[in-house]
Amino acid sequence: MNRILFLDNAIDDDVYQPLSYWPPLLLFPYDLFRVSAGQWPDGLNSYSHILITGSAASVLDDTEWMKAEAALIKQAVKSGKVILGSCFGHQMIARSLFGLEAVRRREKPEIGWPDIHILSRDDLLGESGSTINGFVFHFDEVCNVPQENATVIARSADCEILAFKLKDRPVWGMQPHFEMGIVEGIQIVDRAQGDDIPDKQYFFNCTENPPRDSGLIIPLMKTFHETRSV
Repeated sequence: MNRILFLDNAIDDDVYQPLSYWPPLLLFPYDLFRVSAGQWPDGLNSYSHILITGSAASVLDDTEWMKAEAALIKQAVKSGKVILGSCFGHQMIARSLFGLEAVRRREKPEIGWPDIHILSRDDLLGESGSTINGFVFHFDEVCNVPQENATVIARSADCEILAFKLKDRPVWGMQPHFEMGIVEGIQIVDRAQGDDIPDKQYFFNCTENPPRDSGLIIPLMKTFHETRSV
């Protein structure tokens, strides 16, 4: 039976609340655990798929709940589960499997709708050489994945690893918030504010990389659900 383990990484007063975006996109029954608050499943046997969400937390903090999540991710990968990590979830997969040296703090955040260049054909993201757009908002980034273990799927002009997939497992990490459209992205920018975060008016006036969304989330999630565990 197909069932999704939904790992919610949102922290208190997080401007990004995963439950506002992901549930309408889930085609299988799911169980929600807010792991950042210490909620954990009893085991993994009931689940075929795992979704790991974004968060305002920094993966570099390496808190106790992050260490516990890393252990769970390792177990899930070993068990052959179908896994998709988004934003913080993308970074957590890299940190869990490749160590803290696989993530780092950016000099400045990448915020907006950059051109996302597909470097290697992927069932979820499409053909090599294509360009797509989706919302990104991150202060940390994945910076190192071993070529013998994973394939870098996508990059932008400002981030070398926007997505990767394990070579021998149905496990994806994706930095962009494909689950959010342009309106939702502007709302997040407007709520976040702070140093290095552009005012929403910037996106109404910019001529280079203005807000553009490829609408990839529906085919992406369809393929995610159709992928079988190994």
